[in-house]
Amino acid sequence: MSNKKKFSSYDDFYRNLHTSGASIIEFNKGTAPCIYLDNNQFRTFINYAAGKKMAVDTNLDIYHNGKDVFVQINLKIMDTAFEHSFLFHANEMVAFFKVMLESALIVLSPNDPSLMSENIFAIQLPKKDKLEEAFQIISRYTDKTGLE
Repeated sequence: MSNKKKFSSYDDFYRNLHTSGASIIEFNKGTAPCIYLDNNQFRTFINYAAGKKMAVDTNLDIYHNGKDVFVQINLKIMDTAFEHSFLFHANEMVAFFKVMLESALIVLSPNDPSLMSENIFAIQLPKKDKLEEAFQIISRYTDKTGLE
């Protein structure tokens, strides 16, 4: 079950942006980047993950044209059919990616406010050097440091 897209035009990027939202949340005495999923997507993810010892392969694909930066976050639960990608326009989300670098986490949560507080799933990102490389590309091409 993969939704990873290939993009052939600038319009393709905008048409495929993740629409359920993302933010920086307080988590475990710090902050973490949170990607919101619609309730059905979140339930599907939890059904694959619940009660299992698992590994999640996470990759960031970065596309830029010298002005705009798009980041596709790809999650694959190893040894399952679950694969999901989230495309973001990083120009307005540099702080989100800075917090991802600092926390080495991605948190998933349903976008229904009544379900958020008790339903989150945190994924540890083991490749800190890759996060650093990704953040350097994002900040270089957006001319932002994530501190704005």
